[in-house]
Amino acid sequence: MIKTHAVLFDLDDTLTDSKQSMTEEMAITFSKLLNVAPVCIVTGGMFSQIEKQVINFLPVDANFSNLFIFPQNAAECISWNGGKFQKEYSYAFKEDETKKIIHAINKVLEETGFVRDAPAFGERIENRGAQVTLSALGQQAPVDLKKTWDPDQVKRRIMREKLLKLIPEFQIGIGGGTSIDITQKNIDKTLSIKWMAKHLGVKPVEMTYVGDALFDGGNDAVVIPTGVTVIETKNAKDTIGIINSFIN
Repeated sequence: MIKTHAVLFDLDDTLTDSKQSMTEEMAITFSKLLNVAPVCIVTGGMFSQIEKQVINFLPVDANFSNLFIFPQNAAECISWNGGKFQKEYSYAFKEDETKKIIHAINKVLEETGFVRDAPAFGERIENRGAQVTLSALGQQAPVDLKKTWDPDQVKRRIMREKLLKLIPEFQIGIGGGTSIDITQKNIDKTLSIKWMAKHLGVKPVEMTYVGDALFDGGNDAVVIPTGVTVIETKNAKDTIGIINSFIN
């Protein structure tokens, strides 16, 4: 058994397939972990998306007091108060900031032409309040198409570099499948590590972060400098084995 004071997880391609529901096996395993240690979900998605993918599939008697949600790449923190989920903090964009970001994204999409002939399954650009996300194939794109559009992150690395020149005052990271996430400067997944360390009164190295985007430029890699112990996963099935190492 691996000992840790808290386990923080990415969502897509870590606890679930991209934008897909948590499997029954994962829900059972995840619930067991909630009885062992505080557990966090740190993702670019909104809280409503986490409800659809995870919370709605957990047993009604799950230990929600040990569950902490960090939506929009930790631009928000949501915890359980004994009867419902409540916000601990939120760093939302101002209207003019959102407009500037969306304008920059559209300019980069036009310059690169990466999505010019690509299908769009829903909106490509989503304003989540505290985060603006580009989903190159749209928010509801099929998983199989997401996996083949930019598997080595080459397209998104190019777009990210262009965005950094246009809007350097914001935080820009490569997310799951086809996405690029933009938040306020210094608002990224490291905030979840710092907040949990302070909340629990422990050091980052005493906690564990599990994610699939720990590569350079990935939105999970930003946590590495905090000193948190990191474990890379390939997919949700791989993650089940990692969770079992904490509870068995």
